[in-house]
Parts: sequence; C-alpha cells; structure tokens
Amino acid sequence: MVIYLDVLILINLYVTYFQILAVSVLTHRKVIWYRKLISAGIGGAASLCIFIPQDMVITLTMLKIALCFVIAFTAFGYGGFLKYMKSVLFLLFVNFLFSGLMLCVWLFAAPMKMLFINGTVYFGIDAMTVILCTCAAYTVMRIIRLILDRTGRTDRKYTVEIHNNGNECRLSALADSGNGLVDCFSGLPVIVCRRDICADISPPAIMAIDGNKDLLQLRPEMLKGVRIMPFSTVGKDGLICTFRADSVVINDERQHKYPVNALIGVVVGGKQEYEAIFNPKILV
Repeated sequence: MVIYLDVLILINLYVTYFQILAVSVLTHRKVIWYRKLISAGIGGAASLCIFIPQDMVITLTMLKIALCFVIAFTAFGYGGFLKYMKSVLFLLFVNFLFSGLMLCVWLFAAPMKMLFINGTVYFGIDAMTVILCTCAAYTVMRIIRLILDRTGRTDRKYTVEIHNNGNECRLSALADSGNGLVDCFSGLPVIVCRRDICADISPPAIMAIDGNKDLLQLRPEMLKGVRIMPFSTVGKDGLICTFRADSVVINDERQHKYPVNALIGVVVGGKQEYEAIFNPKILV
C-alpha cells in the first residue's frame, strides 16, 4: 500500500488537534489557538514514526511517551509539576483511547486502505469514518468529565486569585455544586464574584452596563470585553456580565493551588452574600 506523506501528516495533525481539545475539556485548561496548532503540527510530524521497524518496541514506547510530554508542554505550558503531569497523563489516556478505537476499527471492520502501525493511523478511506471515530472518542471524554465532576469538594475554605490588566484581587470563595452557570459559547464555567471587590480587575464596560437600566440603549463599543448572560436562582432572575481574566487561581485551606480555565461573572445591579461562588467541578 502506498503511503502519501502529506495525507499521513494531515490526518495525524487533525487527530492530535482533537486530542488536545479533549484534554482541555477534561482538565479545564485554557489553550491558546496558536499553541493548539503548533502542538497539532508536532503530532502530525510525529506520525513519521510509522516507518520505524515494528520490532523496536521499547524505542517506540519511549518515543510516544516523550512526545506526549512535548505536546502537553507546547499546548498547555508548565504551570507547576502537578499541573503539567496532569496534562501529560490525560493526554496519554486520550491517546490510548483513540488508538484503541482505531485498532478496533482496523481489526474488526477491516476497512480497505487503512493502516495502523506503531500507534500511528493512516487512512485511505472516506473522511466520515475519521469524523465518527473522533466524535466517539470526544463523547467518551465528555462522559468521563461528567463522572469526575461529581468528585468536587465543597467542605473546604477557598480563596480565588484573579489577575487581569496588571491588577490583582483575592476573594473568599464558596464551592457550591448548585452553581451550574456556564458560558453558552465557550462552555467554560463561570465564577460569580462581588462587583465591589473585583472592580479593579473588571473591564470598564461592566460599570457602564451596571449604570444603565435599559441595556438596549448601550452602544456596542460600551460592551467591549464582556458578555451579558441571563441567570436564575431560587426566587431571583437577572443578568450577569462575564469576562475572561488573564489568570484565575483557586487556593484551598491546604495551600494547594488550582489554576482554572473559567470566566469571571459579575452580577448586574445586585448583591451576593459571598465574595465568590464557583462549582467545585472546576478543581478536578
């Protein structure tokens, strides 16, 4: 069977890209778009190991593990040993899961013009099979994410450190599993914060929004950097302004640090009892 290098690299670039997305979902870690592309490019180039002799098992295994370390660092950065190792382990898991799916397709469906050698997949089949396998792997990741979300701790004291535009604020926080607020566009969880305490790190648009009762009268430039979302609690409905901070770190009473990928939400025209409220699932 003839293997075309451009097809081989592009297919594995595509596969690596969606593996990184899956790890991002599992770890709630933010990935900058160009980091995803560079990491996917490394994964695509790594597909050339399909030409390594199959009897070099130890070499291939060490190479695959080393590539996971490199791709995880390129995509997510370091951010501390525990955070880095978590990304590496989840990437290994996602890689093994996808490889298992491809192996099953190769062994049981036996499609024409498909190779699976040295953990690298090559397709000479229609794109629909690739898409279906990727969707299946991604669906499994979402299910695992839901299971892990049930393990969040709510019985500890937390503080939230928010850095944005060179300013910083620290808030005492409540871990509340009832806070299921997520951004409908990105799917990111929202940490609800008191407006008065996080005023220094909030975009100026939030103050403009809070000072206008009729949001329809606001000019588009006044909304720069924020999104307005509806929310509801027991006996209360309202609007919340969300924005993406430069970094968000949650500290527990044991001094463990959890850099999280979440949006900051500020309730418009209201007050809340706690300085910040977040869903404990973002710590998993």
